[in-house]
Amino acid sequence: MVSLLVIFTIILFIATDLVVRWVETRSTGSVLVSKAKTTGVSAFLVPLLQPQRFGLLGGLFFHRGHTWAKPLSSGQAKLGVDDFTQELLGRVDGIALPPVGVEIKQGQPFAAIRQGRRRALLVAPVSGLVCAVNGELAKAPGLVKRDPYTRGWLVTVRLTNLTSDLSCLRTGEAALAWLKGELAGLQEYLKEILRSGRDTLVGATAADGGLVTDGLLEHLSDEAWAGFQSRFLGP
Repeated sequence: MVSLLVIFTIILFIATDLVVRWVETRSTGSVLVSKAKTTGVSAFLVPLLQPQRFGLLGGLFFHRGHTWAKPLSSGQAKLGVDDFTQELLGRVDGIALPPVGVEIKQGQPFAAIRQGRRRALLVAPVSGLVCAVNGELAKAPGLVKRDPYTRGWLVTVRLTNLTSDLSCLRTGEAALAWLKGELAGLQEYLKEILRSGRDTLVGATAADGGLVTDGLLEHLSDEAWAGFQSRFLGP
């Protein structure tokens, strides 16, 4: 009888511990947000914001507005948006592209990603005349998220100023170093947002204390979205 009582007591303690751990896990996100507000935003913000979480495909040239260009042997180039932007923006409801024949200029808006009533303007990584648009995106705008560097390309342009334009872009190790700097800048931007008290990150934190990067901006206000646009996407 005593042995059964001891076994029952042990099982009860284990069950209670499991319930407590489950409750703690469920509430971690809110606790972390509260901690951020009361401690001046601790380092918990960063763990999942690491360069290896964002792809930079070799052979592409990246613009500081987080768009890319892939020169082709025909004298044209495919343009698209990078992994950093698509992952942080999250859901893609639609994409506005320029019509064929329009001239676009490096560093100037040429396309936009729509999420609900929000828009993220994208700047052209190179200058040229639009000679083709990705028709698949009209039916499946989510291709930009699933495959931003191949099937999710935006437009093809006939290059008009390639040599000068490429000197302003980054590729290979230089692109990776730039991305690391952008992630550091993003960390500081998120700290500023939380310090202001106008935004929280409820729903954007993972159980280990890091940020769930995919769709992070969906959890923030229109003001924070506009700030991200100005600070990271340009023009």
